[in-house]
Amino acid sequence: MKISFIRFSGAARASSCAPPDTAPALISLDASFSIHGPKGSHGLTAAEFFTLPRDPAIPRPGTRSTYQKVLDREAWTHAVVSAAVVLEMDQQVCKSASIVLGVAPIPWRLPKVEALLAGKTITPELAAQAGELAVEGANPLAKNKYKVRLTKAVVRRTVLDLATPA
Repeated sequence: MKISFIRFSGAARASSCAPPDTAPALISLDASFSIHGPKGSHGLTAAEFFTLPRDPAIPRPGTRSTYQKVLDREAWTHAVVSAAVVLEMDQQVCKSASIVLGVAPIPWRLPKVEALLAGKTITPELAAQAGELAVEGANPLAKNKYKVRLTKAVVRRTVLDLATPA
């Protein structure tokens, strides 16, 4: 996926707050941006654009992907918690995973969870482990501690749903 983007300011990156619905999905799909400005043109991956380390996921046969989000009924403007998940599956075995959360001011990639899933059969227990690992070291603020439980559940449910054939 390639997106053309015209820079209107001097900033080459979105380093403060990324749209929580779009950024995780773009990173999980390994999207790239073509930046055009007064000093010329250059390309950036979505991960680079949103200031995350690069870790590409290349779609192959057996690849399944989805984007899940939890919304606050009173404020439909953005997700409270979201997850973009891409799993490359061989039957019930996950060959590789790409998981990006929209829960912080920037998209949050989960390399430890990706490594946990790679090469393993996706079971309810493994999906629950993935949910727990997704929030390892989380340091929520006083008023958003509930996001930890939501994040665990979204990761667990999304991984399990993708791994289970329809």
